[in-house]
Amino acid sequence: MTGLKSFLGSCAALCLLAGCGKDDDEKADQASSDTASCPVVVADADCDKSQRPFVFVHGTYGSGDNFAHVAALLGSNGFCQDRIVTIEYNSLGDQPGTNGQLDQAIDKILAETGAIEVDLAGHSQGTRHCGAYLADPAHAAKVAHYINFSGRVAVPNDVETLSLSSEKDLGNMPNHATGSHVTTFTMKNEDHFAVAASSTAFVELYKYLRGEPPKYTEIQCGQDPVIVSGIAETFADNVPLAGRLEISEVGDTPGVPKGNVITVQGAADGVFGPIELKRNVPYEFKGFDVDGTLIGYQYFTPFKRSNRLVRLLSPSKNTVVAQLSTDHIVRGPNHVAITARWAGGAFRQDLGDSLKFDGAEVLTGDNAGAAALAGPNAGGVVGMFFYDVNSDGKSDMNVDFTAPFIDGTDLFLDASSLRFMEVGFDAHDDTADTKRSKVKIPTWPSSDALLLVMFQ
Repeated sequence: MTGLKSFLGSCAALCLLAGCGKDDDEKADQASSDTASCPVVVADADCDKSQRPFVFVHGTYGSGDNFAHVAALLGSNGFCQDRIVTIEYNSLGDQPGTNGQLDQAIDKILAETGAIEVDLAGHSQGTRHCGAYLADPAHAAKVAHYINFSGRVAVPNDVETLSLSSEKDLGNMPNHATGSHVTTFTMKNEDHFAVAASSTAFVELYKYLRGEPPKYTEIQCGQDPVIVSGIAETFADNVPLAGRLEISEVGDTPGVPKGNVITVQGAADGVFGPIELKRNVPYEFKGFDVDGTLIGYQYFTPFKRSNRLVRLLSPSKNTVVAQLSTDHIVRGPNHVAITARWAGGAFRQDLGDSLKFDGAEVLTGDNAGAAALAGPNAGGVVGMFFYDVNSDGKSDMNVDFTAPFIDGTDLFLDASSLRFMEVGFDAHDDTADTKRSKVKIPTWPSSDALLLVMFQ
C-alpha cells in the first residue's frame, strides 16, 4: 500500500490488540465468548499456496466487494485471500479487458505468486470485458479457467469455462456463456447479484475448480487479529477517494469510541490497510474528505476472518449516477438516512428475508419483493435506501424511487437524540452465516452524515 502502513504507533497497536483498560475477568469473558463462536479456525497462514490466483471483474454499478462473500468462503476452505484480487473500474465507460488494466493486474499477481496461470471470473458487464480479454490468444494462455457469472458471452480460444446463472436472473431467465468448453449450471432463485455472490455460487465454483464439494459452506473464523484492507471510492463510477479514515470499536455509549481510534490518512488511490482488527468485534468506519469534512459512517457485522475486499462507498459526483441514487436522499437534523447491503445477494422479501430497525420490519413486497426482479431494478435490490421522504416524522413505507439495483423507502428513524439503533437481518440463504445477524448503530442525523450498514 502506498503511504498508509504507518498509521498506528506501536503503543496504540498493543492497546488495540491486547484490550487495554479491561480487567482480567472482562478479558477472560471476551476470550471465552470469541472461542465459543469460533469452534473452527482456518488461519490465513495455513492457506494452500499451490492454488492459482483468482481475478474477479465486477459488473455495472459494482465494485470489488461484490466478491467478498465468496472470497471469505474460499478462504474458509484454504484459498489464500491475498491471492484473490479484483479489478476496480468505472462501469460507466471503462474497458478493462482491452485497455490494459486487466492484463496488468494478471501479470502483477502472477509475478507476486510465481504462478503461471490465473482463474478469471467476470460478473454481468464484467463478463463482456473478460470475453474481450480472452479474445487475444496471448491473454487466454494466462487463464486456466474462466468463471462466467451471468453473461451471454461467446468464450473464445477454447478456455475452460463454468457459466453460472439462475432462473431468476435478469429477465427472469438464465444468461449463460457459449463455447465449446463451457459447462453450465443454472440456479433456481438467485437474483442477478447473488449469481456471483451467494453460497450456492461458491459451492458450484469450488466443485468446478477442485473437483469435490467444499468442506465448509459457511464462513469460518480466521486468525485473531484479522487483516482488513480495501479502497475508499465513490458509488458506481468507483473514483478513488483520498481523505482520512477513523476506525474504532463500537462501544457502550453512542458516539463514544471504545478504546483507541485507528487513524488512516488516505492516499490518492483510496487504498487503506492492511489493518489489524479484533476478530468478531464490531467497528465503526468514519470517513472524511481531503478538506476534513465528514462524509459518513460505515458499519459491518463483525469480521470473522480477514477481508481484503472492503469498499467504503461515498456518493458519486457524477451527475447521472447522483440523479439516479443519492440525490433522492432527503437529509435533515431529526432523521437518519441509512443504506443497507448484504454481501450474499439482493434483499428478497419474497424468499423470506427480514430486515428490522429496532424490531420493526422494513422489507415489503414493494421495495424487496418479487416486483424487485422486474422493472428498473430487475437484478434485485442490492442497496436499500431509507430516509424520511417528506421530513414529516412519519413512515409510510412507500417506495420513493427505483434505479438499477437500488431503491429508496420512506422510513422515519428518529435522530432527535443520539442513541443506539439495532439493525437485524435474517437471510433467506440457510447456508449463509448472515442468518440472524444484528448490529447496533448510533442514530446520527442525516444532516450531518449518511450511514451504511454491510451484512457480511
